[in-house]
Amino acid sequence: MVEPGAPAPASDAPVLDVRGVGKRFGARYVVSDLTLALHPGEVLGFVGPNGAGKTTSLRILAGLLKADQGAGQVLGRDLMGDRRAVAASVGYMPQRLALYGELTVAENLRFRADVYGLASPRAAVEAAIDDFDLGPYRKLKAGRLSGGWARRLQLAAALIHRPSLVLLDEPTAGLDAESKQDVWRRILEIAHDGGSVVINTHDLAEAERCTTVALFSAGRVLARGDPARLVLHAPFEAMVIAGGDVRALLARFETAPGVIAASPEGHGLRLLVRPGAGEAIRAEAAAVGARAEDTRKRLEDAAFVLVHDPEAKSWTLD
Repeated sequence: MVEPGAPAPASDAPVLDVRGVGKRFGARYVVSDLTLALHPGEVLGFVGPNGAGKTTSLRILAGLLKADQGAGQVLGRDLMGDRRAVAASVGYMPQRLALYGELTVAENLRFRADVYGLASPRAAVEAAIDDFDLGPYRKLKAGRLSGGWARRLQLAAALIHRPSLVLLDEPTAGLDAESKQDVWRRILEIAHDGGSVVINTHDLAEAERCTTVALFSAGRVLARGDPARLVLHAPFEAMVIAGGDVRALLARFETAPGVIAASPEGHGLRLLVRPGAGEAIRAEAAAVGARAEDTRKRLEDAAFVLVHDPEAKSWTLD
């Protein structure tokens, strides 16, 4: 998945390596001390609440937005001094559709091939149309495509120059289950072929499919690591309480000592609790005729705890 004519990074070298990158708007930092490395074959997921700095970080890494501080390289190009070369080397797909509605599918792809200066733009367009099953729509104006097919066209345009690093901002937002699976199949194919992907997502179940996740909050990466390992070592436990009125259980346990969060789930109550609090919660549940059991922790739980529990602020995993 290497851009024709561009040197590929050495197989043991990171395709992306940035340190201390920051961006402010006015007096407020929206990204602070972004430090990341990404190697061939990896899929890195940016997760966190709205306003956490994920999209700004992605636009910086794509060479579209100038950072105010820091250093690093993307595909061997200087992120701070050669943003134009960075932008021409990566494949970037924004969350909002970036297509020309009055141009046909084929014309949109041809325009993107020309922008990247491909030696054989016609062949690149035909390959993209074939790879993304766009043949029946090649003469249809992009503005008339359904949401799923428009996203497919946008992804095809982002990949037409065969980049070895792909940056995707919420690529499955608003798609049906089948279209989401198609996007993820392509993401995993890129990684399998030796490319690398950075993806912004609000879907924590999707983030669990990444090889690495970075949990963002207030412009900072608070934790980074393999999703399963990150959840395993996160400083909390998950429990489910069943056997009583859910509203009464919620009122009783949401402010109980050691409880970080409580929320109804099915016919029971799901709790996120600090380590060591489980025994007291089991006893309290039994006292009201309910039962409390341990349950599987989730990545979305870890993200919530890391952002909202003051006692977890010092937790790091890298």
